[in-house]
Amino acid sequence: MENSATKIKEIINSVSESAASLDPTDIPTLGMMMNELNNVIEISDKEDNLSLPSKVSKAINGYIEKLILDETDDEKPLLDGISSLKGHIDAIVDGGDQSFDETVLNNLLGEKAKEKETVVEDSGISDDDIEILNDFIIEANESLESIELDLINLEQNPDDTEILNSIFRPFHTIKGVSGFLNLSKINSLSHSTENLLDSARLGKLVIDQDITDIILESVDTLKILLDRVSDGIAKKSIDDEDINVDNLISLIAKSEKKAVMSEDTPLGEIMVENGSLSEEDLVKGLELQKSSDDKRLGEILIESKAVKSKEVISAIRDQKKLKKTIGSQVKVDTSKLDNLVDLTGELVIAQSILKQNALSEEQDKQGTSQSLSQLGQIVSSIQKIAMSMRMVPVNNTFQKMVRLIRDLANNSGKKVALKMSGEETEIDRNVVEVLYEPMVHMIRNSVDHGIESPSERQAKGKPENGTINLKASHRGGNIIINIEDDGKGLSKEKIYNKAVKTGVIPENAKLTDSETFELIMKPGFSTADKITDISGRGVGMDVVKKAIENLRGKIDIASKENEGSVFTITLPLTLAIIEGMLVRVSGDRFIIPTLAILETFKLEKKDFYTVEGKGEMIMFRNSLVPLIRIDSMFCSVKEPVTPWDGIIVVTENKEQQRALLINELLGKEEFVIKSLGETLQDIKGFAGGTILSDGQIGLIFDISELFEIALA
Repeated sequence: MENSATKIKEIINSVSESAASLDPTDIPTLGMMMNELNNVIEISDKEDNLSLPSKVSKAINGYIEKLILDETDDEKPLLDGISSLKGHIDAIVDGGDQSFDETVLNNLLGEKAKEKETVVEDSGISDDDIEILNDFIIEANESLESIELDLINLEQNPDDTEILNSIFRPFHTIKGVSGFLNLSKINSLSHSTENLLDSARLGKLVIDQDITDIILESVDTLKILLDRVSDGIAKKSIDDEDINVDNLISLIAKSEKKAVMSEDTPLGEIMVENGSLSEEDLVKGLELQKSSDDKRLGEILIESKAVKSKEVISAIRDQKKLKKTIGSQVKVDTSKLDNLVDLTGELVIAQSILKQNALSEEQDKQGTSQSLSQLGQIVSSIQKIAMSMRMVPVNNTFQKMVRLIRDLANNSGKKVALKMSGEETEIDRNVVEVLYEPMVHMIRNSVDHGIESPSERQAKGKPENGTINLKASHRGGNIIINIEDDGKGLSKEKIYNKAVKTGVIPENAKLTDSETFELIMKPGFSTADKITDISGRGVGMDVVKKAIENLRGKIDIASKENEGSVFTITLPLTLAIIEGMLVRVSGDRFIIPTLAILETFKLEKKDFYTVEGKGEMIMFRNSLVPLIRIDSMFCSVKEPVTPWDGIIVVTENKEQQRALLINELLGKEEFVIKSLGETLQDIKGFAGGTILSDGQIGLIFDISELFEIALA
């Protein structure tokens, strides 16, 4: 019982969090809460001493159905019920008063619910229920018709969440109303199909042809059941005994479980699922594996005769199939795909012409040059289209912030509005996936630390509602994302004093505004007076900085006290290609990202200085800039060069400048970035490598890390 109660506590905590920011019109969230409570009921019903959680969960689900059906708009009984159930479960797990206020339960049930008779009782229908059933049949049939059309669109666009939600909602409604009307077969089948769709909404499975076929079969069966209800209205008796929904429900459950299995699904779990191994034998096998010397589970099970070798082989094959079927998907504009196909055809033609020229004894340099030029244009076009196919709008990431801000504002008692612009701006899908978490941290900080309470804002002459602006735009070869709030802003004095107090910076350190604001991104640094549920533990902005820099981006902070703050994230459009300057240092070649380069020039001897304690410096735009000798740091063969005989490349990172001393500039171009692999991943100073035109490797500098190494 203790284990069951702990599981229920975890579920109720999740339901309680959803209830805290409940919107009665948010049907998907209400449906999720009902599913969670169904799990509570299932666990409770297996334990003799947990009957009350089951009873209350059923009452809460009944009340949620009332909200969905617009039979009530009073959320209080629901919130009281969840709160009381949470207190009861906490008392069971942690000890304490386990009593439960029956008034809360009665408010959930209501007088009508306690006195309600089932619509269908002993296969008889009362006159009062005919109108309700007629309305239900009409609405349900209309919903099923729309589902069929949406399913066709969804199969072609499996990542379209809007289509998926438009299918999920009707099933959820049919389930809720049929449960209220006690139409058990319709309720069970729609509930099972709803769970399958919910797994798709959570990203656990993709709606493919097989899943679509199953959902369509569910639609067809529901139509038949609705026809039986319609016939039964005239006869005042429903007869659906000959319609078996159990087999279809079982098929739906198996399809869902099989689809959501990840590539890490254990072999034993697969064998239990396909019926070749019992749970008991699996537990015994796992215990034996713990005490064996590196024996695999399959070997142990065969030796103990729990399974046959062919059954293990079959399970291994299933496991491999699962690995192959798991993969990321992205929608592609058909016009881009058509262009790619056309260009590929042209590439084949250009290759053929070039090959013919190479074989011809009469070929001239001009013909070969023209062929190479044509080939280069085609390859460049293919590269651009291929990269554009990986681009997705940032809209989905921005939209997720709407609910986040709403929940954070409710929890903190603040009023916050979100404004968005540039949502159609496209960015590499791999960048989008990593961008979400940093944005969540920054939005949390804006709401918790930035936006003031309504009373504070009024006292400052501001409107009660705070505003957070999310903006996305393209600038050069980068995407710029601004997170701007009109809150209290950052206090330079408070940040500076805290940094001195904690030893982050020495006393009397001279910092620019930008350098001061950047201190908030130091690990563990926080100026919060108290820890809240939202922030204040000094965890967050250092994570943001790390994530952004891993994307080869940077984050800049601007702020004015009592006016607000602007966090500007600059990211490359794609992680696959970088524009850079190819340079030679001694006998090696490196790439310096163009974004970091301020200027290149030949140094005059009079502008070179050595400063005691600070090393070599050069004069650049009336300021002394530290000189970094790349050859002494990274080159295997040293080719010493005096600063005025080489070339100076002035680079910038976070308003800091460093001069790189190189031997030769070889040209600017775009480079395809390759990972350095696990063996070299810990080497500081490099973002990756690339294969140069002669087949040799060129290393790409990470300017931020390069500056850190030079300071060390």
